[in-house]
Amino acid sequence: MGLLELFGKGPLTEKKIDKIAKLASNPFAQPDVRMKEMQRLLSEGTRTAIRGALKRFASNASGAIADEDEKQWLEEALVDKDQDAIEPLRDYIQTETQLTYALRAYRRITGDAEAVRFFLQTLTTYGPDDYRSGDAKQQLVVQVEENLADPRVLPALVPFLHDHADEVRWAVMDCVDKAADAGQLTGEVAATVAAKLGELVLDESVGPRIQLRAAEILAVREWQIGAGAEELASFLGDTYFLDKKRYVRRRAKTAKN
Repeated sequence: MGLLELFGKGPLTEKKIDKIAKLASNPFAQPDVRMKEMQRLLSEGTRTAIRGALKRFASNASGAIADEDEKQWLEEALVDKDQDAIEPLRDYIQTETQLTYALRAYRRITGDAEAVRFFLQTLTTYGPDDYRSGDAKQQLVVQVEENLADPRVLPALVPFLHDHADEVRWAVMDCVDKAADAGQLTGEVAATVAAKLGELVLDESVGPRIQLRAAEILAVREWQIGAGAEELASFLGDTYFLDKKRYVRRRAKTAKN
């Protein structure tokens, strides 16, 4: 052990970084204590130390205002770190679930094109069948919603209409609606979306909230359902029906006596 390490100076060891990171992310510590420890880690500046600071994003402090202020401060500090923060951010985004601030920091450092590439890569790595990553996938979908004009986005999102988590399905349907409004959902992608929405309406394991939202989009967009979708008629209930040309239509409201 060198003299600097003996007297508490010099590079932080991994054990010390872990100890500081636990204090920086302790939801019951005082805000000034957490801030001081985050600053220590960021001043150290190594990949391991920055990754330790990122643990703050994964915990929620008891005071909501202080919690948000600290996370916003950390986002800004990471942006100031620029390229040094990229690898720690990638590691965090691929392994944690509370991602919003980290995703924003990554986008601000790298720009939209790289951020969309990495966010879609991470989303695809999880896949629709990963039931443990619903929160992370929802936050990734919300982030790429800002870039629906990017030709990579909508084809990558379509499979997640059949995600395990309702929150992810709903977020993707929001993207579908927004893209349709902007004229960005056409051709083969639109046909695939229509087919998958029809499957959602048919799927008895899907909750009524998701089924009705899928039916609503089909009706509003006037997307024709493929052949063999006649089964939809028995699932649409009192609000929607399937006409002879296989379009979902909203039933007219009957006047009350």
